[in-house]
Amino acid sequence: MSERDATPATTGGSAARGRPRQFDSDAALAAAMRVFWRHGYAGASVGTLIEAMGISRATLYASFGDKENLFRKVMDLYEREKTAYMLEALDQPDAHGVAEHLLHGTIALQTGTADPKGSMGIVHSLSHAPGDESIREFVTERGRYWRDRLIARIEQAARDGDFPPSYEPRSLALTLKAATDGLLVAAGSGASESELRAIAETFLDMWPGRRA
Repeated sequence: MSERDATPATTGGSAARGRPRQFDSDAALAAAMRVFWRHGYAGASVGTLIEAMGISRATLYASFGDKENLFRKVMDLYEREKTAYMLEALDQPDAHGVAEHLLHGTIALQTGTADPKGSMGIVHSLSHAPGDESIREFVTERGRYWRDRLIARIEQAARDGDFPPSYEPRSLALTLKAATDGLLVAAGSGASESELRAIAETFLDMWPGRRA
């Protein structure tokens, strides 16, 4: 056998054979995200997680910590990959643009490669088991952070004169959030893309004030 044909195992001897098998941590986290998203925190057993992630129980704990820590890392990934459009919406020039970007971004996510459909945040804020209160509070707090940023943006829009003063900005922001949450629930329940778009367009037709 030539040196060129030698494998790492034959050139490295027992040290190579004893080296831990490498794995793609990003791919493993993505697999865990799908499990948590589909089954919820309580319904996602450690056995189901390690099978989907393609790792051993020991590797799970060594690389990600316990189940709760893994879930927190998964939520970071979820927000980076799935909710960037929400932050982009806050940068739109007026309140109607904020609403339009949010609604269309929500639909784009649900009609794209999302698996499963719906919202991971909504799943975990509504469904939990005894003993999982810290997880529910963790998810609720993240949702509260986003809600407060949306309220602040619509309050700024009110000061900018984007809609008549007869509309209370906090209530308008919460109505918009309810609409986006409703799209997520509808998508998770099997609504078609055309149905989702019709809902969004009807909402935007009723949105008060000017359009850019």
